[in-house]
Amino acid sequence: MFDFRATATRLLRPSTVVLPLLILGGAGPALAQQDDAGGDNAIVIEEIVVTATKRATNLMSTPIAVTAVTQNQLTDQGVSNVTDLGDLVPNMQVGSSPSDSGVQVTVRGITSNNFTELGDPTVAIHVDGMHTPRPQAGLALLHDVGRVEILRGPQGTLFGRNSTSGSINIITAQPGTEVLEGNVELDAGRFSRMGARGWINLPANQNLAFRVSGMMEKSDSYIHQETDRFDLAFDPDGDGNFEIPADGVPNTDQRRNRNVSDDEAYFAVDRWAARVAMRAYLGDSASWQVTYDYFQDNSPGGLSLKDCEKAAGTFFECDHDQWYARINVPGELDFTIKTLRSEFTWDVLDSVVLEYRVAWSQQDRYQQYDGDGGAWVDPDHPGYGIVRFCCGAPPLVRDASAFEQHGFDVEVKFPFEDLQLTTRYSTYKSMVHELQFKSTGDGDLSWIAGAFFMEEENSIRFDVEIPFCCAGGIPLAQAFLQPDRGVSTEAVFAQFDYAITERANVTVGYRQTWDEKYDRGGSNHQTIGYWVNPGAYDPAGSFWYESWGLIGVDPTWASNPAFHQANVLTGAMGSHAEDFTSRIPGTDNTYQADWGQGTWRAGFDYLISNDLFAYGYVASGFKAGGFGDKVDICECGEVTAFPYDPEEVITYELGLKGEVLDGNLRLLANVFFNDYSDMQRTSWVIVGESVNSGNDIGTLLTTNLAEAGIFGAEFEWDWAEPWPGGRFFGWVSWLNAEIDKLEDGEDGLFCFERAYLGFSPCPPQDPTQLRGDNTLRRPLDLSGNKLPWSPEWSFSATVDHTWWLGNGWVIGPSLTWNWQAEMFFNDNNYTEGPFHAGQKAVSTFNANFRIINEDQGWALVLFGYNLSDELVRSWADPGPGYWRANFFPPRTYGVRFSKGF
Repeated sequence: MFDFRATATRLLRPSTVVLPLLILGGAGPALAQQDDAGGDNAIVIEEIVVTATKRATNLMSTPIAVTAVTQNQLTDQGVSNVTDLGDLVPNMQVGSSPSDSGVQVTVRGITSNNFTELGDPTVAIHVDGMHTPRPQAGLALLHDVGRVEILRGPQGTLFGRNSTSGSINIITAQPGTEVLEGNVELDAGRFSRMGARGWINLPANQNLAFRVSGMMEKSDSYIHQETDRFDLAFDPDGDGNFEIPADGVPNTDQRRNRNVSDDEAYFAVDRWAARVAMRAYLGDSASWQVTYDYFQDNSPGGLSLKDCEKAAGTFFECDHDQWYARINVPGELDFTIKTLRSEFTWDVLDSVVLEYRVAWSQQDRYQQYDGDGGAWVDPDHPGYGIVRFCCGAPPLVRDASAFEQHGFDVEVKFPFEDLQLTTRYSTYKSMVHELQFKSTGDGDLSWIAGAFFMEEENSIRFDVEIPFCCAGGIPLAQAFLQPDRGVSTEAVFAQFDYAITERANVTVGYRQTWDEKYDRGGSNHQTIGYWVNPGAYDPAGSFWYESWGLIGVDPTWASNPAFHQANVLTGAMGSHAEDFTSRIPGTDNTYQADWGQGTWRAGFDYLISNDLFAYGYVASGFKAGGFGDKVDICECGEVTAFPYDPEEVITYELGLKGEVLDGNLRLLANVFFNDYSDMQRTSWVIVGESVNSGNDIGTLLTTNLAEAGIFGAEFEWDWAEPWPGGRFFGWVSWLNAEIDKLEDGEDGLFCFERAYLGFSPCPPQDPTQLRGDNTLRRPLDLSGNKLPWSPEWSFSATVDHTWWLGNGWVIGPSLTWNWQAEMFFNDNNYTEGPFHAGQKAVSTFNANFRIINEDQGWALVLFGYNLSDELVRSWADPGPGYWRANFFPPRTYGVRFSKGF
């Protein structure tokens, strides 16, 4: 046992005693090997030091729910970046948006799905205490990490911006002046996986040291990717006369299509990272560290796939396995993150230390993405067909009577609505400054005060291309050009802790934040169809773009009634054309908005005994509002930027941390309540209808929708030596994240398909509620539904064993079981059949077996992840009559070798 009041004076650094076990992975947050009284080897729990309060404190006396994960634990569980962290932390889910490389972190039911250049996450990512504003930073590789601290609950006082539900602080390993040492690690595995990582610590003298580290990963794709050369043959009335015969000419766009190898297909991996750090001690009272990080990702990226497991047994079931895609836009990604950080620390007085941190970062990304993945409407769908815009002709569909029988108007599903999404360029630059003064020593009053400043300068061009769109085969091309979008934040903060007695302490803190966002000279450019915009999509006017609408009719004024196909598309058409944004008029997106808000914290902690610590607090969190692209909602000059308000949360939490069994069993527990208001939610929304063409007008829209009350509890344990050589650790979490109020609640997903297959129907249309596209809403009170990405129960448990064989040989297995209850990806929580709107309860297992030679300093580890080969979804989107999903990888396995020196 130890006194939890003891202030930690060092950060975790593996000693020569700890190193052999840490090489393995297999153990939990921090462990060590020692001889027991009888001279035998034993496992003990090491002290864990965290900086969750901007000070070095013992985990067990830190009045915050915080989980600390070491580099060895990351390696053991196959964690390469933030997207893999979800199973290691109570009440945390991590997903990714494959179309824009966005990373979505959900903590205790609070999340954000706006990954744009002005969007803000609800879980802030910090590296060495410095804020990284764009959520794409979560893709950077985690290598040579001292630990990752995941703080749960609002951190608005000390960590500030975008920490409404928590903060992830990635703390890199620091240069040391004592020992020249290093480590090299190589691994290989399924899907031609190859990986390498290593680090070396280089002391120059007693006052100067350097540390160099790096990591690379390569693997083939785990899907079968075919080249999409779809050639439509369509006989809508089944009379044997094909109105659209297959003619050997592909219908899907072939301008970017090419054959790819397995290492170029979607889900292949090709990325690397490097870091150089210098630490100098400037006399006895000051130190300075400078770190440069570089990350490069040339992987093709992820992809949303048709969810074959859900589609099984329906008319739209897959004729292939889950890991299949038909692609005409191969994935391309060129993503770079460069970061330079400086940290200067100076003991300005005997009891006051100054810390000044500066971080400059730049993200550059080009990305090409197949937005449909070849997952189009099934040919057996009654709505499979074509809208004939010409001459009053009715649509050509598979079975119009099926709609009439179920009380629906005909909903036409075009056979190959081909979506291409391209980030031509995005450059996100940020500069962050933080100045802190804080007290030192053992006085009753401790304090920290400081100022924070951040400025972002962002630019992006994002293109949307659908050459055969809108159920009628007409072309749509859009370019969203934002050359100068920016965010600036200024804040001042202070927090005080006062020891009322030797055992009781109170905390108060406050932060005042001023946020500003702007768009200068941004513009949206769009053209759709031909008849109302002749020459816009194709300046040469070489063919008739509404030609699909002429099938079965013969207008005398049509010069070429044959429908056009992919062979007529050229690089001079649509958003592919270099002059697209100069010849297609755009909106003026210029806009500016600002917000000011205070966040606060009040809490207590009490040392019940030397091995039992209690805490409680109430704290507020705040995330700034924003605005979107300006949209002409009628193509008649009615333009709006769709501004939205900040979101806020107040959290109440009580916790206990303690040790029993002579310090061999560490226990942490808490209960909490989040009062969440003005929840921001981002989705693609139809906001109007063109007065010229009658086509829908949509935009990516963020609105303040919901209020929610979120109750939860978390329990963590770490038990050393439950049996000789054993270790048992993990966590259990409960979450009751329900919607209290949701403005404009609606259930309009798969309404015809649900009725056609006999599942519970959508609510009826309300004749008094008209959407922007002149269709009627289907309102539904969603109060009491679960928030997305919020399973009610989840847990993780690891059993580990070590055998010391003598002569330096050590072996041992480790098995981790992760389980979570059902969760949803949208608000309607639909649970029936193929339209289940989420992930059902799922278990996964990870395991390894390690062989170590302590005398020679090497380890060999056999590992496997997702050994039960479960389909685990991280994201889902509605497709044409069925769900599409983004999945975590299938079963993987391999071998890893590491050597220390």
